[in-house]
Amino acid sequence: MKRNPNLNYACLPMENAYNVRELGGYATKKGSVTNHHQFLRSENLTDITEEDKTFLIEYGLSAIIDLRSREEALIYPNPFRGNAAVNYMNCPLITEDVLDLRAVKEKGFDPGAFYIKLVEYKEMICRIFHFILDNLDGCILFHCQAGKDRTGVLAMILMGLAGVSKEDIIANYEVTHTYLKENVKLRLDDGLEELEFSRPEWIENAYDHILEHYGSFKVYLMAAGLTKKEIKKVRKKLGN
Repeated sequence: MKRNPNLNYACLPMENAYNVRELGGYATKKGSVTNHHQFLRSENLTDITEEDKTFLIEYGLSAIIDLRSREEALIYPNPFRGNAAVNYMNCPLITEDVLDLRAVKEKGFDPGAFYIKLVEYKEMICRIFHFILDNLDGCILFHCQAGKDRTGVLAMILMGLAGVSKEDIIANYEVTHTYLKENVKLRLDDGLEELEFSRPEWIENAYDHILEHYGSFKVYLMAAGLTKKEIKKVRKKLGN
C-alpha cells in the first residue's frame, strides 16, 4: 500500500484498520480550520500490521488515549503500549454496567442517555485533558473498541471546543458506521446490530446536553476541573 505520512488525510489508509480518522480540516466559527496531524480517532488497533504502526509513527503519532475498560485493554492490547516512541494512557470512559452488551440490550439500552452519562463522567474527562496537556507536541490518537461511542463523545467535545459547527460534529460521528461496517471483526451478534449504527440523534443529545447545562464547551471543561489557561492550550493545538 502506497501512502504518504505528510499528506492530510480524512481517513488514514491503513492495512488492517478501517476507522482511523482525522479531526483536522474542519471549519470553525472563527473562520479558521482545525489542524491536521494533531488528533486522530480510531477503533481498537490490536490487529494493525507493522507497516501500519510505522506509518502512524511517521504521521506524527506520539501519544495514545485508550478509552476502553481495563478488561478490554487486556483482552485486545494496544500495539503501542510499551513503545518508547508513544506515550500510552488507559482512561476508561465507561462504567462496568454497560460492558455486557447483551444484558444492556435486554434492559433497553438508550445510546443517547449513555452518551450523556459519558459527558457527565467529568472526573475522567479532566484526566483525559490533563494527559492531552502533557502531550501537546505531536499527534494524539484516542480510541475505544469500535471507535464509535466513547471515541465519538470525546471527538464531539474536542470539536465543540474548537468551534466546529454542530452539523459537522454530527456528520463526523454519523459517518462512523460507514467505516465500521468494513470491519467484520467488529460486527456484533444477532440481535445487537442496532448498536453498530451511529444515529445522529445519539450524539446530538450529548451536544445539546452540554450547551443546555453549561452554555459552552469551555464552561463545561471548567466544570470538569480545567483552568482557562489549560483550555486555551488545547484550543491552540486544535487550531483555534
